[in-house]
Amino acid sequence: MSKIPAEEAKWEHPKELLKLQKLKLKKQALQERINGQKQSKSLAASVSSKAAAFENIFNSKKRKNPFEKSTENLPKNKKAKSEFLLDESADQTLFKILNLSHSASTSNTQTQNTSVTSFTNILASNAEATTQVKKEHQGSPWCPVDWTLKRKMRLFSKKPFQWSQILKIGEEASGVTSFTRCLDIEKCSTSLDVSPNAKFHQCCLYWQHPYLPWLTLFPRSTLKNNSSTTNLAGIQEIKKSLYETWMDSLKSLFQLIRTRQCPYFYVCANNFTALFRAAGIFGYSDIHVLLTPTTRGFRNLLKEELIDFEMPLKPEQMRPSQGNKSENDEAVETEINHLNEEDDALDEEWMTEMGIDASDIKHINYTQARIKHKTDCLVDRSDQSLVLIEGCEVNAFFNCLLNCKSAIAPTGPLAGVPPTLLAPVCFKFGTLTALKVRQHKIQSEGVDYYSLDLLGPILPSTLHNILNINSPSDSITISFSDVESTRAYSKVVKKTQKKLEELEQKGGTIFGEENLSDCGLNAKILKNFCSADSEKVCNFELLKYCGETRSYTWT
Repeated sequence: MSKIPAEEAKWEHPKELLKLQKLKLKKQALQERINGQKQSKSLAASVSSKAAAFENIFNSKKRKNPFEKSTENLPKNKKAKSEFLLDESADQTLFKILNLSHSASTSNTQTQNTSVTSFTNILASNAEATTQVKKEHQGSPWCPVDWTLKRKMRLFSKKPFQWSQILKIGEEASGVTSFTRCLDIEKCSTSLDVSPNAKFHQCCLYWQHPYLPWLTLFPRSTLKNNSSTTNLAGIQEIKKSLYETWMDSLKSLFQLIRTRQCPYFYVCANNFTALFRAAGIFGYSDIHVLLTPTTRGFRNLLKEELIDFEMPLKPEQMRPSQGNKSENDEAVETEINHLNEEDDALDEEWMTEMGIDASDIKHINYTQARIKHKTDCLVDRSDQSLVLIEGCEVNAFFNCLLNCKSAIAPTGPLAGVPPTLLAPVCFKFGTLTALKVRQHKIQSEGVDYYSLDLLGPILPSTLHNILNINSPSDSITISFSDVESTRAYSKVVKKTQKKLEELEQKGGTIFGEENLSDCGLNAKILKNFCSADSEKVCNFELLKYCGETRSYTWT
């Protein structure tokens, strides 16, 4: 074999190749700029002809097709057939739609002769198809559970509501007493007021901590708060006091969840919202937490704290290795990771032997790390970033949440204010708060409609409590305004069908209802919340109840 000359075998450094490539691109750009000055005169001459061509297109003048077959020598029947098939082109009809004012005078005569294949008819047919797709859910005898936090709820009815926003002294007192004691007024033999107004006021109450009347702590949006208010971060004593009472409140709620005396509660921080649910809710045998939205940094924090979690809404090909593995799976995974580390070391050794500098190897490793970082951040702050933590891992997350610095904003109107805790049952340092109720009467086309607005954090049990006190013969329509970041809660589907069958064989749902009998929910409502059927949990923005058929529909 002939030896390769030394000049051809010379090793070119990658940085030198990049410099040569950039220099070549600059030369090409300079040459194009010089050529562009020469062609400017010829370009200006052709502008008028191009403008005329565009004017013809905009005015819907059909251009001549160079490949079109002449129809002069065709028979009459074939000529008519070709004219029917070759109706208005897509371009022509599209510009007609854009230039309606220009062709308004002749639109009435042309629409009668338009073929079915015209672009306008295709648009019309697509619009009809889309309207037919948006159908309501078929009537069901039960109302689904939506774990989404809602900030507003509006009730519509053709009949006047049995309740109103004006309360008597006895009605307000009885509503507060029955709510704080978790009493079912209809079943308990008490001297409390059992009027519809008292029951409705009971449905409008909830527990919150912290409660600062001059700040909007739900939803946790810094844009809606007045920036001129006092910054609590500058007053260390107030900041410390708020944090200590918040820790006691969170511990109290966590103990209630563990002992199944509270069905659920929410932790609303500036960057995320956590939903704690007791064992037995939605068929889960253990206490569990749902967090959304999350970021790569927050998930890495959980990994550093050795907290195993799942991402059930993340696509299969993008999911990381999950917890709850067998010993064999963990051993195999450990061995694979060890082999990958050895491969990385061998790659670096091979590149060193090939004469690549250490700085270039470092640059290659940095590029690979950036690619991995980008793929991990694709689902950040989306529904797919939802994190599910179950079992004993919840205890570790609870300790992590107590010490999580990112849960409290360091700057802004809510600086130094701990996350908002929302629960349907009382807890330590919790403040009894009521939803704001506004009543309206609307007249449309000579028909009177009665409206009732509820403003504030609408918990999942609040809706079911209101439907429970509604008369079965009265139809009602309810619309909602959701907190967008919490919609992912209702998208989490329970285990596979096989695990559901095992749960039914063990009687997990029945035991869950029995163990949660003291959680403060009505027995009828608790049955829906403990159901493991994924069809009974979904997102909805509009709910309708028909008194004639006794069924619910939602969209």
